[in-house]
Amino acid sequence: MARAVQKHTDHMPSNPEADKADHCPHPREVYSLIGHEHNEQNFAKLFEQNQLHHAWLISGAKGIGKATLAYRMIRRVLGGVAQTAGHLDIPQSDAVAQRVQSLGHGDFLLVRRPYDVKSKKLKAEIPVTEARKISDFFSRKPSEGGWRVSLIDSMDEMNRNAANAVLKTLEEPPEKALIILLTSAPGRLLPTIRSRCMDMSLRPVETTALNHWLEGRTNASSKDVEAAIMLSQGAPGKAYALAQNADTVLRPLRGFLENFPKSSPSMLHMISDALSAQKANVSYGLFWSALEDILHAQAIYAATGQWDSAFSPIKQVKSPDEWLDIRKNLQSQYRAQAGLNMNKKTVLLNALSQIGI
Repeated sequence: MARAVQKHTDHMPSNPEADKADHCPHPREVYSLIGHEHNEQNFAKLFEQNQLHHAWLISGAKGIGKATLAYRMIRRVLGGVAQTAGHLDIPQSDAVAQRVQSLGHGDFLLVRRPYDVKSKKLKAEIPVTEARKISDFFSRKPSEGGWRVSLIDSMDEMNRNAANAVLKTLEEPPEKALIILLTSAPGRLLPTIRSRCMDMSLRPVETTALNHWLEGRTNASSKDVEAAIMLSQGAPGKAYALAQNADTVLRPLRGFLENFPKSSPSMLHMISDALSAQKANVSYGLFWSALEDILHAQAIYAATGQWDSAFSPIKQVKSPDEWLDIRKNLQSQYRAQAGLNMNKKTVLLNALSQIGI
């Protein structure tokens, strides 16, 4: 068995993958699913009854499990044998699962942001040349005489021309073709694309289930696990990433908020220095996201007196609109930094300082 696994891993990509979160396993390598049981069972039932729609749009927050569920669907459609009737629990030892994981299955096409060898960077979007691979893929006969599957991860990263190229395939799907589209913002997609897809909207995972799942997968303290879960808003992938980066995200954020508004300049510089380091790209984004969530909760707290987030509310009197304006301003600064390649430390330091004004 070990020899067979090695054979298939020869196909594994060596360059950075746009659809893989740093410090997290790739969804192709994940064989367990938390939550979304109803979605999975509904898909399995339709497939077993030979009533499967040709296109599925899986939507939900980042890290909620869209890609993990998609790969479970893909393994089953391409011939993987489920361990439980009415489910999609194909084990990693399954020959189909191994080939999908290694991207070595002839009837599976993955479309994502490509890696530019010349610039040694991932492309900023999925270009039309990648989208056209879908129609070319489905124009060929299936390698194994059965289903062919294409996964787009994600539609949010496609430019307009690429989306239009996908639409052409959705309008005239070949026999035994399955196209799975992932998105975190379904409202931004072309209405003509949404109307041709079966909608699968993933809901947040319940806190109790998420807590049990996360405690078995991280060495983070119970305090950090609790904060990660609250900030994740029911998204397992985000909760895992936050827990794995507790020392660079959760603890500095907790220290900043607990000392607010008397946070010392040295503390602000220390946080900004650590998060602006080259190796801290993941933590930098997670910190901004968590900070924005805290400010949103702060606005709700100012309006209702109810607190529903990690840590304690900021003890500073502002109106709900003032907190929302601060959050909106921080979002603009983050986007500007990313788009204009501004100095990370300067932007973050300025943002943390502005909260206390």
